Amino acid sequence: MFVQYRSSFFLLLGLMCAAGVFFAPLDGGLSAEGQSALSVLTLCVVWWIFTPVPLPVTSMVGLALLPVLNAMTVGEAFALFGNQAVFFVIGVFIVASVMLQSGISARLSISGLRLAVKSEAWLCNSILFLSFALCAVIVSHAVAALMFPIVLGIIQALNLPHRSRLSRRLLLSMAWGTVCGSNIGLLSSARAALALELFDGVRSTAPVPLPSIGVVDYSLAAAPLALGSLLIAALLLHLRFPSEGIDLKPVVEKLDSDIQSKGPMSLREWLTLLVLFLMIGAMIWGGAQNMGITALLFCGVFFALGLLQWEDAERYVNWGVVLLYGGAIAVGAAVHQTGASLWLVEALMPASTVAPWLVLIGLGTVAALLTEVVSNSAVIAIILPVALALSDRYGLNPRAVAILAPVCAGFAFMLPTSTPAMAMVFGVGQLRTRDTIVGIVITVSTLLLFLLVSVLWWPIIGFAPILELP
Repeated sequence: MFVQYRSSFFLLLGLMCAAGVFFAPLDGGLSAEGQSALSVLTLCVVWWIFTPVPLPVTSMVGLALLPVLNAMTVGEAFALFGNQAVFFVIGVFIVASVMLQSGISARLSISGLRLAVKSEAWLCNSILFLSFALCAVIVSHAVAALMFPIVLGIIQALNLPHRSRLSRRLLLSMAWGTVCGSNIGLLSSARAALALELFDGVRSTAPVPLPSIGVVDYSLAAAPLALGSLLIAALLLHLRFPSEGIDLKPVVEKLDSDIQSKGPMSLREWLTLLVLFLMIGAMIWGGAQNMGITALLFCGVFFALGLLQWEDAERYVNWGVVLLYGGAIAVGAAVHQTGASLWLVEALMPASTVAPWLVLIGLGTVAALLTEVVSNSAVIAIILPVALALSDRYGLNPRAVAILAPVCAGFAFMLPTSTPAMAMVFGVGQLRTRDTIVGIVITVSTLLLFLLVSVLWWPIIGFAPILELP
């Protein structure tokens, strides 16, 4: 009953806040279309944060309200929903499904772990680094779904007592490994595609001409932060959960049995790997403007070669995320195109005396805090349109902002509400919040690492955070 009343309260709260913005006597140069777009964004922010309805439903309502409230025409709104980022996200999920269905990902995971069963530390670190590495080619949610039963099997094989240090460290190694790995590249997390699509909507109007962000560009900028957070996580786990001196022989026997049951690599597995590498190469060669096209074409190749059946793909493609992204992109684009984001910045931050570096760190901190209680995709949809509007005022590089936001929105190390991987490990009943709250050390340390990387590395690759104001 409480849940029902809570949902009704926040449902009405969102509607009331949106109505308040829509009918408020706003001035200062905000157009009627901009006020309508701001009203839709307000509704979406409240519903995204408190989830009185599912996140995809919120995005769909936001998409429908844009033409209803005359923020943009029906054609413009639905054209934004059909942008290539949505189809790139579909391609990411299909790649994950073919990797899981072919058995390649499971074979790599089991074989890699078998080589590392030398001590408790080796085993845990192998799970951590393997979960991280798999995210290079498989979306992080799918990696968590793959590694979770493997970790549970190891815990059961060792017959570990409830809430033993080793069981908790194994579970967190998997969860934190996938969280860190979600920042490796564009195939690691769909939220990056959402961020880059919102960035593409503003880069053409930037005072300084800005190139698009491609597969290699994103990885070069984000990977150092991803790897840094992984190393910090490994150290933190080592200090927080020291070894217990447990005999790992049962794990060796279990993994040996699993490897034998897999048999030699099949033609289907080799062919899947070949097509996957060709697809990655084509994405690099084709550039950011053709990533959606490339993803769709190679998805067709997977089906044409019989490497994946549609019925199998349907089980792995998260259509809710696809709908969420499509609606979020439309709402974000409407806020930018109508000038509402710039007006909001002018209203909330009329003076530009704040140091640009403080603005960047502030954006990263807000994204990291929000992602613990809100879907990281919703975090991007909430803060990035405004963050990109801040770029002109403070001389920030929109390319740097477009990388920082999705990376910091991936710092989901503490709460079960932050990401599916954390929800999975909390669901076992072995972990408490006091076991994971130390994850804030990873978040804070990586934000400090960002300062170092952005000063020493990002300018070399074209992502200098601060631009000269015109």
